[in-house]
Amino acid sequence: MVKSKWAFTILILIFGTVIIVWVYGIFDRQIYGIRQYTPPIFIPQKADPATLRATESGPVIGFNGLKDTHVWLGIPYASPPMGVLRWLAPRPSESWEETLEALYPESPCTQPWSRLSGVDGSEGMVVGDEDCLYLNIWAPRSAAVNSAQTEEQLPVMVWIHGGGNVVGSATHLSGHKLAGTQQVVFVSIGYRLGHLGNFSHRALRNTAETRLDASANFGLLDIISGLSWIKKNIANFGGDNGNITLFGESSGGRNIMAMIASPLAEGLFHKAIIQSGSMRTESIARAENFSDDTVDGYFSSSNELITQLFKDLGIASNRREAKRDIQSIDDENLAGILRNQEASQIVLADLHNPFVTSGVHQIPQLIRDEIILPSESIPTLLAYPTNYNNVPIILGSNRDNAKSQMAFEKENVYWYANIFPRIRDRTKYSLNAIIRSAQTHALAVEKPAELFTKSRLDVDAPMNVFTYRFDWDELQSNSVWNLAEVIGAGQGVEIEFVFGEFISGLSIPNLYDPLSKYSRDVLSKLMMNYWGNFAYSGSPNEGRNMNQPHWKAWSPDGDNTMLLDSEDGGGARMYERRLKIEDLKSRILLFSKELDQYQRCQQYARAFLFSFQSSDFWDEEYYDRIPFQGCKMYKKQLFKNLF
Repeated sequence: MVKSKWAFTILILIFGTVIIVWVYGIFDRQIYGIRQYTPPIFIPQKADPATLRATESGPVIGFNGLKDTHVWLGIPYASPPMGVLRWLAPRPSESWEETLEALYPESPCTQPWSRLSGVDGSEGMVVGDEDCLYLNIWAPRSAAVNSAQTEEQLPVMVWIHGGGNVVGSATHLSGHKLAGTQQVVFVSIGYRLGHLGNFSHRALRNTAETRLDASANFGLLDIISGLSWIKKNIANFGGDNGNITLFGESSGGRNIMAMIASPLAEGLFHKAIIQSGSMRTESIARAENFSDDTVDGYFSSSNELITQLFKDLGIASNRREAKRDIQSIDDENLAGILRNQEASQIVLADLHNPFVTSGVHQIPQLIRDEIILPSESIPTLLAYPTNYNNVPIILGSNRDNAKSQMAFEKENVYWYANIFPRIRDRTKYSLNAIIRSAQTHALAVEKPAELFTKSRLDVDAPMNVFTYRFDWDELQSNSVWNLAEVIGAGQGVEIEFVFGEFISGLSIPNLYDPLSKYSRDVLSKLMMNYWGNFAYSGSPNEGRNMNQPHWKAWSPDGDNTMLLDSEDGGGARMYERRLKIEDLKSRILLFSKELDQYQRCQQYARAFLFSFQSSDFWDEEYYDRIPFQGCKMYKKQLFKNLF
């Protein structure tokens, strides 16, 4: 009887613990599902008269921030792209006479909620607002105001946030520490996302009144508009408009690569740092056509989106009717229908898109519209320096880049109570991570570094190309979870090292091990110094902070890559890292024992066709004959199940 009571008590305790953990996961710590981590809320501050500044639109006032900074949040750089202004080039912001209190960040741009949205929400929700073209500024309090003397003005660092050009926020992180410790003026820019920011269609193109309005890259136009505002106004905040560094991660890095390729961005920036970026662009045909056209379009092309939208609105009852209506409605009426819909309706139509990676819906973006981007691919443009904006550049990726995505792909990892991750197949997980992470380094770091360097060598231009790999992986690991294995040195982990604040942790609770604080702080200081030096001089070795390992410029031979790691992991050091496109193909085939033929075909398609990295290196013939029996038989299955 006593034993039964004890057994019952233990059972109740276990059950109660499970319930508490489950509730805790739902209401406070969810990774995906009902609720997500919300980044630190910017509490409205008291305006400080010392922060009063003039802009071309009117006066603004900010507040005193941390690390001896002045802060201005939510300054409009363009008019809200709403109603008749949707899918048009950004218009100048309306001027104001009363002082604008820039004390609180504005909403992120309209997007499907994800862990990267920067706001609270749940899966399937639409968050944000179309009225989102704002920027934020952090400047040292000592920054010279209204100074015409270059030596008194500080370098400007402009952050372009990531999120697949579908989600993300300009205020997910604060710039106070980077601005304060590195003595730079820091700016973050919000820009249109998803199909509201990337949309190529004949109805919009044929009714456009200006060349820029006929573009398909409205998010890129927003960034260019933001950079133009910075060029005109940043001196009043202590910044040097002749020394502007763009830096961004993932799609932010992709957008910076687009700025390098775009003739419209010439003179608007002077240096670039691309963290896990990409060279991939899309053709107009892929961005517009139906997926079953002779020249097939992307699975989430503009016509495919409109097809779903027409079904959602009851305009058509099925795909055949929707397709017929789209083809028969004249351009002006179709453009009117699209602009009259709620922004949320556009996003909801896209949520039917089945191709999602790490919570981000994949859409055609960085479209070669011959307005913002030339018709040639970026790898082709980089063959000669006069084809692109030739600036000093840092390119890098993380050792376990793919794990930040794979950890949230439910076929790879199951999160018990939305807190405790469990890898379903450790061997497969590790193997996929190796291949997919190598893909990023080969296509986003090694290949562009090779192209940049060769083109500059041909014309005897400065060899100011630097590359890195981020290896720090000292995450929480215990008997319950092993985030070091699940996430490792995953994509995006390096961001907080650059900003010097460890508060969001990729929106993953309990990401950081308290015992790794010293390691984090040391590496963070080093990386901020490298980034800050680069902003000053165009080299990570020259600027305000000189006492650190020498970072050699990239070269095709010898030690060419800076490895960034903790002191226990060997510290920051140069090492030889060459991973060519051909090496990546070979690596996929190398694991012949671990992978069956379908998996080999899947990995190759991931790397070169269905990837944010680049489809410019896709080889159909090679794909059809991949050892040992080719991939023709798997094409339909792969396209359906790849993501």
